[in-house]
Amino acid sequence: MPENNNHTMEAPRTLDEVRPEDDIRSEEVQEIMGRMPSWIIRRGITLVAILLLVLFVGAYFFKYPDIIPARVTISSANPPVKLIARSSLPIQGIFVKDNEMVQEGQLLCILTNAADYSDMQHILPVVQQIDTARDLARLVAGAEVPTGLRLGDLQSVYAELILAVEDYRFYLKHNVYGATVSNLEKQVSYNNQLNRELSAKDKMLKEQLALQHRRFSADSDLVKNKVISRVEYEQSRKQMLDQQMNTEGNKSSIIQNSLQQAQYEKSITDIRQQQRSEENTLQQKLKDVASRFLGQYAQWEQSYILRSPAAGKVTFFRYWKENQFVQAGEGVMMVVPPTQEYVVRGDIGIDRSGKIEAGQQVLIKLTAYPFEEYGMLRGKVVSRSAVAMDSTFVLDIKLENGLNTNAGKAIPGQPQLFGLGEIMTEDKSVLQRLFEKVYGKWRR
Repeated sequence: MPENNNHTMEAPRTLDEVRPEDDIRSEEVQEIMGRMPSWIIRRGITLVAILLLVLFVGAYFFKYPDIIPARVTISSANPPVKLIARSSLPIQGIFVKDNEMVQEGQLLCILTNAADYSDMQHILPVVQQIDTARDLARLVAGAEVPTGLRLGDLQSVYAELILAVEDYRFYLKHNVYGATVSNLEKQVSYNNQLNRELSAKDKMLKEQLALQHRRFSADSDLVKNKVISRVEYEQSRKQMLDQQMNTEGNKSSIIQNSLQQAQYEKSITDIRQQQRSEENTLQQKLKDVASRFLGQYAQWEQSYILRSPAAGKVTFFRYWKENQFVQAGEGVMMVVPPTQEYVVRGDIGIDRSGKIEAGQQVLIKLTAYPFEEYGMLRGKVVSRSAVAMDSTFVLDIKLENGLNTNAGKAIPGQPQLFGLGEIMTEDKSVLQRLFEKVYGKWRR
């Protein structure tokens, strides 16, 4: 080492040079350094035990559900109806405006055709009355059937209808059966009167015959006693026989008159039967033509007319004015009924579907409305389909608060919404889930 170093290194001491106090301190240090104090061990074990206990207690009380996703569709209970064209034709007329409220059955649009719609509406009530009339004779006699109408596809059946109406009217006006029956009924009335007179005459003739019998009996006694001559007796007998012949002749007249009356009544029945048969034939022909007219009208209306199937708001899409050409099968417009309540349907796969039960909570995140901003809709599972179709079960879900989200925002009413539902299944603790996994692995 250089001599100018101020500190010199002390030479190590030998064993004889070690002092007793230094030896005592070394043993105490060795004891401290070589053995952990017992209180530290006790407190450490206690702390670890407390931590483990807290973890187990927390794992037992801390529960959370499994979340099963489902595709959700929210639709109005009365879904919107798309009106589809049945024929490829230009639009002849549109009778509503976009977003206008319409009533059920209201005329919306007519496609171009050969018929005049106003003429159709003119003849239609008359045909409907003919088709449903109970007293067709009175209706046809008083109804005015319009002529000279332009009905396009229905022109031929309309001509048959006019002809059937005219035939029936001619029958009603020139009713030969009625006149014949009226004459026969008069004959029956005369015969009835004649029968009454013949009956009264028969009564008088019988009384006269009884008197003549008594006179002849008295003359028979007188001739025996030779009070009167034989000639007078024969004269009395002749008078009695004449009276008897008159009485029998009157009976024959009564019988003949009754037979004639029966023949008249049979003729009346036959004629009335013919009358009913012909009238029924004419009525049936008229009703058949009316039914065919209504059937063809329904086909015509289906081909060329668009009516509102329900009350609601009409919405235009690709077509909004006259003379636009529409292809068959294309949607012309849509009617959106007023939204009153909603039907919520969910689709889930087979995986974990057995855990879903009625009454479970569902949180619905709408695709069109981000849940971070608008929140989620709350619902409950009402039922699950008994079987799966195409590996998919269907859920019925009921909204708890309509379209009001859990963030306090109201989703505007609309016919249809789509979203993703999170189904909250049974809550299970962390400890229960841990044991289920361990037990499942042990069973495998």
